[in-house]
Amino acid sequence: MKSGFLLSQKDLLQSVEKLSLKGSAGFLLGPTPSGTMFTREQFTEEQKEVGKIATDFANSKIRPNDEKIEHKAKEEDGTPTIIKLVKEAGELGLLGIDLPEEYGGLNMDFTTMMCTLENLAINGSYAATHIAHLGIGTLPILFFGNEEQKKKYLPKLATGEWISCYALTEPGSGSDALSGKTKAVLEGDYYILNGTKQYITNGSWADLAIVFARLDNQYTGFIVELNQPGISRGAEEKKMGIKGSSTVSLIFENAKVPKENLLGKVGDAATIALNILNLGRLELGFATLGAAKDVAKYTIEYGKQRKQFARPVIEFDMQMAKLADMVSRIFSLDALIYRTVSGIDAGLKSKGGHSASDVDVIRNYAIEASICKVEGSEMLAQVAGDSVKMMGGYGYCEEYRSEKAVRDCFINMIFEGTNDINRLVIFDFLVKGIYNQEIPFRDFMEMVESSLEKKNLAYPIEDSILSKEKHKVYAAKCLTAWMIQQCIIQHGKDIKNQQQVMKNISDMVIQIYAADSSLSRAHYLLHDKKHAGLVSSLVRLIVSQSTSAIQNLGSQVFASLWDTPSQKKQEEWNQLCSWAEYKENIFALKQEIAKATLEEGLFI
Repeated sequence: MKSGFLLSQKDLLQSVEKLSLKGSAGFLLGPTPSGTMFTREQFTEEQKEVGKIATDFANSKIRPNDEKIEHKAKEEDGTPTIIKLVKEAGELGLLGIDLPEEYGGLNMDFTTMMCTLENLAINGSYAATHIAHLGIGTLPILFFGNEEQKKKYLPKLATGEWISCYALTEPGSGSDALSGKTKAVLEGDYYILNGTKQYITNGSWADLAIVFARLDNQYTGFIVELNQPGISRGAEEKKMGIKGSSTVSLIFENAKVPKENLLGKVGDAATIALNILNLGRLELGFATLGAAKDVAKYTIEYGKQRKQFARPVIEFDMQMAKLADMVSRIFSLDALIYRTVSGIDAGLKSKGGHSASDVDVIRNYAIEASICKVEGSEMLAQVAGDSVKMMGGYGYCEEYRSEKAVRDCFINMIFEGTNDINRLVIFDFLVKGIYNQEIPFRDFMEMVESSLEKKNLAYPIEDSILSKEKHKVYAAKCLTAWMIQQCIIQHGKDIKNQQQVMKNISDMVIQIYAADSSLSRAHYLLHDKKHAGLVSSLVRLIVSQSTSAIQNLGSQVFASLWDTPSQKKQEEWNQLCSWAEYKENIFALKQEIAKATLEEGLFI
């Protein structure tokens, strides 16, 4: 969307509403969507049914095999237990939900597929294995493969007959993922591959790999069948967590890859890798959501049974506060993550399918996908860590699941680009969108500057539901946009070297997305009067914590921009902070949320 002129307020609001459904951080530049955003409460019956299949499989198949998975046990025929389970998931259709029927899939949308990932993620090792296969191991072929490649490989991947993996990382190229040294040379009807890929999930038991190599100095993708001469697998890495998953190196020594297994075009590696990583980040967000809900339920069960001083430990004030923090962060992640995937689904539907020509839809959601990954992984780390604390010494012992949850969760902050890298992605895509006029940032800033001159910030639309909270989040959006503009003006092109500034701005944007999505979900939920009290308390807590965090992060950036700010800049900053300030009795809200959760078990 291009915007090189000042829009009327009515037109701007309409354009922002449309933009918020197309990614590119459109959520930053307007009021909260009033009940129009998709939430899990709007699942179709078909989505509920498929979700239940995944939940039943997790509870009946994955959970009873936790110990076998953790210790890489094998069945009588030599098949690793975890791979046996993946193949059983394939028999149920859980590996091909989003694949077209002609390739052995169920032809359903990404929202349904992501719902199943959430429900299957009760075991970190299984989740990593499942996601590496159906996500980054399969989707490159769906989006970038030609018809022959799709017909040859997707049916085998959809059933679990073949297991796939994704080979991008190398010993010398981690975050700088496109600097790999693996080489491909065309000799006759084959590409000859030489090089080493590192930290490959599913590497020891995969039949197929999406491999990236340098061909005529152009980084290029290949579909590589692994069970052939010239390809060997390194020893399993001794990891902190997800010990039941496979993580090895893949070594290519004059490995032959048929010419027809070139993925996309020569030099397409960046387009393939970065867009598929966006989907991988989204998948990780859903996995962390499911894992966090599982840990929270387990912690509540323990806390109700464990008594100290003649009371269940979960009833003590500090424990209830931790529980409220768990529930509020789970609620907001749930809201923002389904908002994101439903937007991608809508974009793909309008484009017509899943092909290379449709990947701009995924690219448009790069910011939101990174937010899902960062917020999800850090939320799960907090939930798992608090679970151990709430369980005391028992939580530190292996026989209790919280200990394993802590070990398993840390990898999510490293997978698919570290969280530091994803924060840079958020900022980079945001600034590019501003410069390229993909979002109406200049028009929004005209409104902010006009409000500052008038010393009055009016909420742009009439909305009686949670109006105070929506107004405060809108003010926080104005504050964040103002700060982004100041950073661009002060640092110019050197902004790319100001990583601490970029981190804080990204964290402000993350807080905006979480609070805004929570409000929109609450708007929808408040039609159900039965849970109005809990929903209201949740969003009041979320908005209070988010607006406070945004002001603190912004204050640090403000102090870095000027040794002595001008009187005008200081006054504008103070005015923006006063508009966004939102005071609540946090202690009372946490008590209300915890009590309602213990009584009703909602939202986890």
